[in-house]
Amino acid sequence: MDGSQVARLAQDWAWDESRTKLQLKLRRDVLFHDGTPLTPKVVAQALRARIAAHSVSSFASVSSVSVTGEDAVTLQLTQPDSFLLPDLALVSIAMPGKSDIGTGPFKLASQSGQQTLLRRFDQFYRGRPAIDAVEIDTYPTQRKAWASMMRGSLDMLYEVSRDAVEFVEAESAVNTYKFPRAYYIPLIFNVRHPVLKNAQVRRAINEALDKDALVQEGLRGRGRPAEGPIWPDHWAYIASAQSTTFNPDAARLRLDAAGYRIPPVTAGQMPSRFSFTCAVWAEDARFERLALVLQKQFADIGIDMRLEPLSATAFDERALSGRFDALLIEMAGRSLSWVYRFWHSPSGQVVLNSGYQSADSALERIRRARSDDEVRRGVVDLMRVFTEDPPAAFLAWQMQSRAVSAQFDVRAEPNRDILSNVWQWRPVAAPASVSR
Repeated sequence: MDGSQVARLAQDWAWDESRTKLQLKLRRDVLFHDGTPLTPKVVAQALRARIAAHSVSSFASVSSVSVTGEDAVTLQLTQPDSFLLPDLALVSIAMPGKSDIGTGPFKLASQSGQQTLLRRFDQFYRGRPAIDAVEIDTYPTQRKAWASMMRGSLDMLYEVSRDAVEFVEAESAVNTYKFPRAYYIPLIFNVRHPVLKNAQVRRAINEALDKDALVQEGLRGRGRPAEGPIWPDHWAYIASAQSTTFNPDAARLRLDAAGYRIPPVTAGQMPSRFSFTCAVWAEDARFERLALVLQKQFADIGIDMRLEPLSATAFDERALSGRFDALLIEMAGRSLSWVYRFWHSPSGQVVLNSGYQSADSALERIRRARSDDEVRRGVVDLMRVFTEDPPAAFLAWQMQSRAVSAQFDVRAEPNRDILSNVWQWRPVAAPASVSR
């Protein structure tokens, strides 16, 4: 949960003094689903393919992958990259040329249309799963999935919506498990906008936000206020002493000083210092609720935020092209490499085109850090930049809930996603399959 790496396929790892050579020590008891042993040669081949595909930014720093022992693989880098190890932790190793054959607790048995069947892999290196099979079904709506669960034909609901969670929690035949989700919601500014290019305006917008109200009204209380894009439980996170607090009076004074005073208006007109348009993903009611709360809070200080609902395709096109004033969106924040990818000015693959460049130097220092202490210092510097010259209003981190039939002992851990230990779930009664 804190972004630290734990032993899995690699049981140990070590950097050299220059931080440009990383050796991975592999477990010797891992088998692929077809019975093939996991060897350094296979791992090196799989990593080379992932690196060639440039699936994450840190892989661009890797110049070679070589077998350096009976249980070791070494990655050579062109320069230090603190993102590499956590990025490697997110890589799933599959049999080269056979992407459906992996090393996990369940193996693919069949796949047809909206249904997937996974069978228990008895030779899973962490232990034999207690559940025989996992059947994955896709439903057009959550309402239909919930109805299926109430009929007893479904054992797990992947996600319980915020609107339905209290109803689901009251159902005795079902247990719900909530956990903090490492995804935050920012209101992103296009700093090319004639008004939003002014950092004082963006700071005033942040001061005008009552984030507790946003969480309660916009997310039905299923979340917590955000100070920035770095996961608050990350090992390198340190709460900023300069964090912005809710202060609408200070926001009004800052806007006045920046030259954006409320002009005289005639009867019936809304007093407005300026206006901008916020693009909102139309398919998710969560963003519409948040946008309406934001709209009200901004109106209180004389800012007119207009809403523009967009389809997912149109929304992505605007984000990539830079044709927007502001965006209300969801972003991943558990890994520092994701923070880099989203908030560093585009170079290569474009994820977000907002014109923002002020954090580039701090982000580069984090990426090229040679020690944990250097990473922490870089994070402190980055949070300072985000406070003084904010690229967005960072609104909230979210909570998510899953529902599981009471017929299963889920072995839940506090604040942890139950899907991370499905292989340890046990039927309360006789052995059974899990349907999801």
